[in-house]
Amino acid sequence: MAKIENPKNYTGRDLETIFFRPMLSGSDAVDLGIKILYNTPVPTTLQFWKRAGDILQKYTASGWNGGESATKFQKQIQLSKVKAEVGYSADDYFNMVYETIAGRSDVNLDDLSGTELEAAETSLFREAVAESIRATMWLGDTERNGQLATFDGFVKRLLADSGPGENDVPCFYLPENFAGNSETDAAEKVFKKLWEDAPEVLKAFKPQGNLVYLVTSDIYARYEEELDNVVLESAYLAKQNGREALSYRGIPVIDIQVTPYLKTCGDMPQTFALLTDRRNLAIAVNTADFPGTEIRMWYNPDQMENRQRAIFMAGCDYLLPEMVSMAVGGISATLSSDGIDASGGAVSITVKGYRAVNSLTAQGLANDDSPVGEAVPLTGEQGVFGGTLTGSGIVKIRCTVTYLNGESGEFIIQ
Repeated sequence: MAKIENPKNYTGRDLETIFFRPMLSGSDAVDLGIKILYNTPVPTTLQFWKRAGDILQKYTASGWNGGESATKFQKQIQLSKVKAEVGYSADDYFNMVYETIAGRSDVNLDDLSGTELEAAETSLFREAVAESIRATMWLGDTERNGQLATFDGFVKRLLADSGPGENDVPCFYLPENFAGNSETDAAEKVFKKLWEDAPEVLKAFKPQGNLVYLVTSDIYARYEEELDNVVLESAYLAKQNGREALSYRGIPVIDIQVTPYLKTCGDMPQTFALLTDRRNLAIAVNTADFPGTEIRMWYNPDQMENRQRAIFMAGCDYLLPEMVSMAVGGISATLSSDGIDASGGAVSITVKGYRAVNSLTAQGLANDDSPVGEAVPLTGEQGVFGGTLTGSGIVKIRCTVTYLNGESGEFIIQ
């Protein structure tokens, strides 16, 4: 049986130069559309300088008429100590590493050095760690049991701060089934409304070139389809040859590619889009200021298994609510109890995307959609809400959802 047994351990400067620095810089990092902070001084702080207004004054021969100091906004990013662990059977691990090396034309397979093997192993683990960080920074929730629970992500933080107030994140809600929307320009309307709802301070930063639309894959795919349907020769050629990137009115549109994770994160809205400044969102990773940070790879002969472990600090946050405009969708309600009793009784309703929901009420309906009995507030946790309906002749239920920003929506359950 072929196996790789040499242990590897990265600490100190090697931890930065060999493992973390390559994955947190370069074109892949730029494509994320956010700011990346690596080993910045602790406490890790987001900073944003507000541009001063008119500083010109009439000339005088002497004296100082300087205005107020420039305004600086700061927000600390809470870092959490996290651990990444992966185990492979010795055979599978050897085959994966060998395949990584065999795919390169500049490697002599008859004379593999320890450096080549180490680079292949490191690359394999680095990709897995980078992907976990990327997914968690969007969908992380420390209150969740299961995956992506090591630190709170952007979506949870932005939803918690959404509302109609001046210091809240502006947010509006999309139809339940955005992908099935029959409107010919549904995605374009989302981008347009995000721009219209954006605070003036965010719009003012457009000339600096740092604004970006960060969207889920369904919105991105719908927008690309809408561009394909434009009756122009250039659109036809783009449909054949593909597009390197999308933009709306000069602002890049980036697919954040979290759809596979959303399917297993029922607490999160399944569709969302942000208009923001790249400098307003940040992910921070630290391996320098905390004891015990390391990367270790070794072979366990008892289990005939190759194991990899990484210990480091990570966290993310946004700085200013007035630098974000948000759209949320993919929220749905389904009956989780056994059918609808015509005479009422206890009902249980499961809400997907409940992190965006503030409260829920249920109203029994007759065949002609007339209300039966009184609307009942539902209570619950982890997305499962329950209550008791009263009346007779109930054939369906109208659920009224009040979102965190005060808006409301309705779902009919039959």
